[in-house]
Amino acid sequence: MSFTLTSTFDDDCFEYEGKVFHVDMAFDNILRLFEMFDDDSLLEWEKILWALEILIIEYDELREIPFDEQFELFKFLMKEYLEIDLEKPAEEQKKIMDYKKDAELIYASFFAVYKIDLFKLHGKLHWKKFQALLTHLDDNSPFKQAIGYRTMKVPTAKEASKEYIQHVRKMKQLYALEDEQRNVDAVFDALVQTFKAGAKVVKQDG
Repeated sequence: MSFTLTSTFDDDCFEYEGKVFHVDMAFDNILRLFEMFDDDSLLEWEKILWALEILIIEYDELREIPFDEQFELFKFLMKEYLEIDLEKPAEEQKKIMDYKKDAELIYASFFAVYKIDLFKLHGKLHWKKFQALLTHLDDNSPFKQAIGYRTMKVPTAKEASKEYIQHVRKMKQLYALEDEQRNVDAVFDALVQTFKAGAKVVKQDG
């Protein structure tokens, strides 16, 4: 679902086997989903099931359906509601933000720019609204400044003073992400490959 000024954000639901199921698209719920994907203690097939339980409010009614059908639902939800197409190969990108590492910066920026306390909007602020506000934060906000330093090239001695070059290096180190070179969609590729390799069998045997 794309962001439009005519969107009501109250139609986050889909029909399966003649029944309507609702999707929890609150921003904090989606962030919880991403945190779960980064949890190395979980197997990939477990992440798929946890994702469905996190997203679908009535998941208990789907718990016993075959794993391959649950995987199809997972792919559908990722594409339809989070615009993540698991059928397309992931592109290599430099990671410039991390919702968990940047949590304080994001919170402070929303409060400074929009006077919004994100903690008071748990379960209320839609993911699409959150992303729109995040994308268009003021360039002087703490979050956007951090992104600026991460993407900035260290100037040469001909371009800037020694003091400024040292400042840029210090800021880049301060705001650096541990896995800047990772593929941002790697976790989803792993989920797909796990399924193709026989996650259904693993689930049934486990």
